[in-house]
Amino acid sequence: MSAQARDSARKRGGAGRGKPRAESHLVPRLKRLPPGLWMLLLLMAVFSIATDNYFDRNNWRNILVQSVPLMILSFSQTLIVLTQGTDLSLGAQVSLVTVVWVWLANRGVNIYLSAGAAVVVVVGIGALNGLLVSKGRIPPFIATFGTQNVVMSMALLLTSGSSIYHYHPIFESVMETRVAGIVPLPVVVAACSFAVTWVLLYRTRFGTNIFGLGGNQEALSLAGVSIARSYIKTYAYAGFLAGICGLVTTCRVESGQPIVGMGWEFEAVAATLLGGTSLREGHGGVSGTIIGVLLLVVLRNGLNVSGISAMYQNAIIGSIVMLAIVIDALVRRGRD
Repeated sequence: MSAQARDSARKRGGAGRGKPRAESHLVPRLKRLPPGLWMLLLLMAVFSIATDNYFDRNNWRNILVQSVPLMILSFSQTLIVLTQGTDLSLGAQVSLVTVVWVWLANRGVNIYLSAGAAVVVVVGIGALNGLLVSKGRIPPFIATFGTQNVVMSMALLLTSGSSIYHYHPIFESVMETRVAGIVPLPVVVAACSFAVTWVLLYRTRFGTNIFGLGGNQEALSLAGVSIARSYIKTYAYAGFLAGICGLVTTCRVESGQPIVGMGWEFEAVAATLLGGTSLREGHGGVSGTIIGVLLLVVLRNGLNVSGISAMYQNAIIGSIVMLAIVIDALVRRGRD
């Protein structure tokens, strides 16, 4: 065979191998996507067949608005999970914000100052959690379980165990405003919370330290980073996000409700895990958390629209969540 013929054959062979090589890059990328995404797409397909006008704009606008409080709180929980912890007090913090905001407003404090004060309170609670975990060396689960009960008691004491009310146009305005005439303002707040958290997590030393807390604390110490300060900052920022969630929730329910956030911390953990964040490895991020939240909200919305009895909904939701988490664990094991 001549040299020219060999060059021609080599080129034809290279062209033939190009497509499989491209496909070989695509498959690993698809495998890295969290199983929760495939579960979400499957649910959307099922509900679109089972119900009429499922992809109607109003229905999806409602889904997005309903997801906002859990979305913001799940960003908060994701940061804590990345440090290999779990914050059980986040739901109670949301409840306390609704109570403190309305309680102060009822006593003549400016509505905006009241909102700011409510957020400052839960930022302080978050910092206390970080102090207990770092300086007190108390496991996060135990430390935040303790603060959860204290915070819940504070909310109940301020309200005497019942909801409190305060009328102000800002509540209705926040829920009814459409940015650019299309996007509800709460959705914009959630998007801003995501953007700020994403930048802090991936573009600042603060975020690098969070991954270090969950991955290699010894390396952080050798680099001269204060472990205690990093924990306190992380939990304080988690409290800040819980505060934003509490403000949005107050506008939604137009009252201070001492138990409105009860159990939300567990839904936030579920959304975090469904989004691909690991409890043990310090791997994951807030982008995947969006998928986890949408999966939970789409599932609940679809069950309601389909007319499934509330008696069965919790069992169905729990089963699907467990299935998605088990699949994610098996996929991770296969990658290792």
